[in-house]
Amino acid sequence: MSYRKKVDPGRTESASVQYQNKIAQVVALVGARKTYCELGRGSAKTTDIQVERLIDIMYDMPGAPCCWVADTFSNLTANVLPSVLEGLERKGYKEGEHYVIESEPPQYTDAEMKELPEWLRPHFWKPFNRLVSYKRTLIFFTGLNIRFGSLDRPSTLAGASYVFVFGDEAKYFREDKIANLLKAVRGYRQEYGNSVFYRGVCFTSDMADTTHIGEYDWMQKEACNVDKTAVLTVIRAGLVYNEALHEYVAAKDKWLKTRSAEDLKDCRNKMKTAQLWKARWTELRARPEASTFYVRASSYVNADILTEEWFSDAIAAKLPDLNTAILSLKPKLESGDRFYTALSARHFYYDGINESAYGDFGMRDAEDCRVLKYLNPDKPLEAGVDFGNMCSMTIAQTGTESGHEILRVLKFLFTLAPEYTEDLGVKFRTYFSGMRNKVLFLYYDRSGNAYKSVGKDQVSKFKKAVEFDGALRTGWTVHLMSIRQGNIGQPEEYSFMQEIMNEKNPRLPWVRIDAYAAKNLKMSLELARTKVKSGVVFKDKSSERLPIAELPTRSTNPSDSFKYLLMTKERRKIASTHSSATIDNLDPQFK
Repeated sequence: MSYRKKVDPGRTESASVQYQNKIAQVVALVGARKTYCELGRGSAKTTDIQVERLIDIMYDMPGAPCCWVADTFSNLTANVLPSVLEGLERKGYKEGEHYVIESEPPQYTDAEMKELPEWLRPHFWKPFNRLVSYKRTLIFFTGLNIRFGSLDRPSTLAGASYVFVFGDEAKYFREDKIANLLKAVRGYRQEYGNSVFYRGVCFTSDMADTTHIGEYDWMQKEACNVDKTAVLTVIRAGLVYNEALHEYVAAKDKWLKTRSAEDLKDCRNKMKTAQLWKARWTELRARPEASTFYVRASSYVNADILTEEWFSDAIAAKLPDLNTAILSLKPKLESGDRFYTALSARHFYYDGINESAYGDFGMRDAEDCRVLKYLNPDKPLEAGVDFGNMCSMTIAQTGTESGHEILRVLKFLFTLAPEYTEDLGVKFRTYFSGMRNKVLFLYYDRSGNAYKSVGKDQVSKFKKAVEFDGALRTGWTVHLMSIRQGNIGQPEEYSFMQEIMNEKNPRLPWVRIDAYAAKNLKMSLELARTKVKSGVVFKDKSSERLPIAELPTRSTNPSDSFKYLLMTKERRKIASTHSSATIDNLDPQFK
């Protein structure tokens, strides 16, 4: 098709010219009903691939009810929704003009809609389904409405029917939970059954590493459902359709300059050709054998945007998740190279959300401690804090369950520079403002006591930020538990964590971590790796030299706050009678 005229991106008046990486173009060309993408970090999964599919459905199924699912509500509001809105903004869709969030859509009379295209009038700002509430819902001018929810709060998506499901960071979706949600993708067949996307899904994620607790590779099973011949046929037809569109836009640009009857006729003929190929392309996509598409690619698909330096920095840092999260290689790691070798599924719980309190918050509201199911507001809190360019705080309560002492990690908080110690204190007292017992026992690195004699120590600044709001007392009392504490060495930490996580010592508590509210801590514990020097185990801290924005999800910083919380003077004494972390208790691969 090389003879076809091409659009001049710098001069066209008839088309919007935007960048798309190669994989995003392929996903758009295939246009499958069910799309599964495992792509490296930074490959524009949400802002490009997901948003492009959203725009397709906006026009293909006007008025349709859809849902967007994430693993946690906090991830949904902090990461997914902002990325969706950013992607829409890049592509020219503006809030208040093309969509509204958690609010009633505008209403127009028939007279006001007279100039609209005929297909749009019945759906203009009118969802086809009946909406009882606009909470956690995004409504487009075509009537398409998306309900946002999360798997940690099943009630967010319960009791409704959907015709399409979006999901990002799908490696965190438990297969049974997402399968249960997909049962709600039903109904409205008479209205939308002719759409290629009817009862479809679009899930994206980076590569799952199943050696990490809470990551699932269920999407990879879809690879065997892809009919390569059917998909390639769709791509070929799509490329011809794209060439026909180029020729039509070029003809339209020419007619806009000349306004001649001959060029108008040529423009209309080119439009008919493009419409013909669109129909052929759509018909091929609608075939059952072309309904599923799975693709896996590394971050290099977006190298033009990420730049060479981004990859060089990632490789130089020797990141523990380089192969999976960036190169999209299947994991081959052995559990023995983890620093927290005894960490297992039993240390995490997934039912820590108070569903009744959830209804008090919208998508743009900041949550507080009311959502924590296992929090006792009448008991004191204890926390571990690690100071630095990332300040990490692991917050817990200790109690007795089934006759055994349980330490529940309820929440993880952090700040990144230029925020610092005082900001972390404000975040803590704001989040836990609903506590009736306002006592906090704080454990921290000995560096927090530096310069205490002159009142410049970090822990005193944190204590003041919690106990005072300006000159007013907040009611909180912070007990500093690590004054005159010596250094906690990494070999001792390695041995101690084996002892407490093995749960064979009745004098030590069982540790249970909220997998959703303390997600950053969970990731940090799983990613932490060992270094062996002269037969002694140390924690590999190289990830703490990453760019500051990447520290919460990829560094060992959060795990250090966990260390200070658990390794109190009393617990260290209990564990000290057991073997130290020497070469004798390492896995064979280190000997």
